[in-house]
Amino acid sequence: MSERTDDRRYYGLDALRGFMMMLGIVLHAALLYLAAPPPAIPMPTDRNNSVVFDLIFNFIHDFRMPAFFVLAGFFTSLLVEKRGVQGTLKNRVSRILFPLLAALVLILPPTVLLMSDFMLSLHFGTHELIPNLAQLKILGEEIAAKTGQPAGRPPIAHLWFLYYLCMFYLLLAPLRWLVKKSRRLDAALARVLAQPTTIIALSLWTALTLWPFKGGQVHEGFVYFTPHLPSLLYYGTFFVLGFGFHTHRAFLDTAARYVWTMATLAVLLFPLSTALSALDNNARGGSAELHAYSVLANGLCTWALIYFFIGAALRFFDRPSPWIEYTSQSAYWVFLIHMPLVCLAGWWLLQFDLHAVFKFLLVCAFTSVIAFLTFHYGVQKTWIGSFLHGRRLNLVWPWCDRRSAVQPAAP
Repeated sequence: MSERTDDRRYYGLDALRGFMMMLGIVLHAALLYLAAPPPAIPMPTDRNNSVVFDLIFNFIHDFRMPAFFVLAGFFTSLLVEKRGVQGTLKNRVSRILFPLLAALVLILPPTVLLMSDFMLSLHFGTHELIPNLAQLKILGEEIAAKTGQPAGRPPIAHLWFLYYLCMFYLLLAPLRWLVKKSRRLDAALARVLAQPTTIIALSLWTALTLWPFKGGQVHEGFVYFTPHLPSLLYYGTFFVLGFGFHTHRAFLDTAARYVWTMATLAVLLFPLSTALSALDNNARGGSAELHAYSVLANGLCTWALIYFFIGAALRFFDRPSPWIEYTSQSAYWVFLIHMPLVCLAGWWLLQFDLHAVFKFLLVCAFTSVIAFLTFHYGVQKTWIGSFLHGRRLNLVWPWCDRRSAVQPAAP
């Protein structure tokens, strides 16, 4: 069967990919102000906290990284179609592996330092930039005892996403082979993916991969250098499906057509999945039946949100826009640099007794301003921009872009 070339520009999915990266600021800022952290995240949080941030954190966490990996698989398949497996691997080494290695040297150390400062300040009442090693050892042992993980394991923090992507790229050759074989079933797969009820099958598989995780939520294991097999299976599934969705694009049409149906489903499922996860965590593994309900609700909620956000992106943002272009191009830098900025702001604000919402807004504002200013004036037009994007950029602030509006691309 002849190859099909996809020359369409997915402005909506570009916008969604950038939006997901930006949500990292909100997610990790909310993490500092949780009122009741999940058992798999036994970190102390600011004394000024609120259950509002537990809801924000859970909501974003339910869909952000699964949707991210679906998009990563989708755009990787598009790249394979245009450049082949070898060309794609070469591109991913330059755009993902090399930036990851640089970030491990330049961004991870201040991230770990500032996160350690934050936790030590809360645990021991100190507020010093250079941590006390004895206190750090005690804290590490306590966290290891609560999680069941070995003490002293070096974390990879938010860079785990790039680390896992590099491992998933090793699947490109077999995935390309499978996609070619699946084209014989194109009509049948199109009929299946055109049905909104396909979400049930997708959710059942996701629920199965969620079984090893406390509360049916993926909060553990993946932030270390040692690959975590349950996390690899969970997130790898979304990458593989995204890779296939580029060839069998009926999924995109269905997501766009049923966007409000999926929104309604997500509204109903999110409080249910959150409540079941809390009950499951409180049961501490004592009820297999409760855990089954928890993973099923979380699997369904995750896929309802994936359908909704992809559908909304395609229906409402699938057009050229200076905002979309700027967001998509700056998102990589913002993702890389945001974590140490969030930790720095959160640690500095510990000394003030302010409402949690006010602190959260200050952390988000500080991180966003610094991240975007550094991108605009210190990254995009420099060798760093070339290193991250393969070329230097010359973007103006989106509110200053006076280009005429362009009609949306055909869905």
